Amino acid sequence: MNKWDTNNLDEKNKPRLKYKSRASLDHKLKEVFDRIVDSKRGIGVMSNGSLPGPFNGWMYTDYELAKALDSIGIAVREFTSKVPEIMKQIAICCIAVHFKRNVEYWAHSQLAKKHGVKNETLEAILGEQYPKFKGNAHEKEQEVSYRFTQEFLQSYQVSDHLYNETLNVIGSEQGMVEFICVIGHYVGLVAQLNILRVPNPGDKQIFQP
Repeated sequence: MNKWDTNNLDEKNKPRLKYKSRASLDHKLKEVFDRIVDSKRGIGVMSNGSLPGPFNGWMYTDYELAKALDSIGIAVREFTSKVPEIMKQIAICCIAVHFKRNVEYWAHSQLAKKHGVKNETLEAILGEQYPKFKGNAHEKEQEVSYRFTQEFLQSYQVSDHLYNETLNVIGSEQGMVEFICVIGHYVGLVAQLNILRVPNPGDKQIFQP
């Protein structure tokens, strides 16, 4: 079974949108489809010829919106260099757990590990417990990213003290704005994933609806 196939999911977990194969798209959306597949993300296509994750939903939109959504995703990943990668991955994992989003947590917990986040830290985030950051690589970056993201998710604001602490860790206002844009982008993505019921790769449902 292709890792993105959904044949084993029960009805309450089935996606709300039908999958669109490349052949069903107009020539402009085929361009976006091909750009997504040809990118460095390693996404590929499902066995039914459609895109996995949030990308299938984009094939229902206007060409300009689909192209813009893909471009924003690329920019958030590749042009936020003033933000330590480990801070981005901690924040995205926190967002995924908060919104109980299978796809996002599955993908970014793997990336977090590659950038030095320990299994124990990810297990604590997944269990909605405060992680023990002491002794970890890039300890301060991980801790402040966790606290900043959690405070925003819980109160929809960030205190002046935490804002300034995070700014000091990142080191520039450019990096601070980039970090906030990363958070905003992935909050938007999980809205699409949750409402459209995009399933987790394979049959592993980390969060149950």
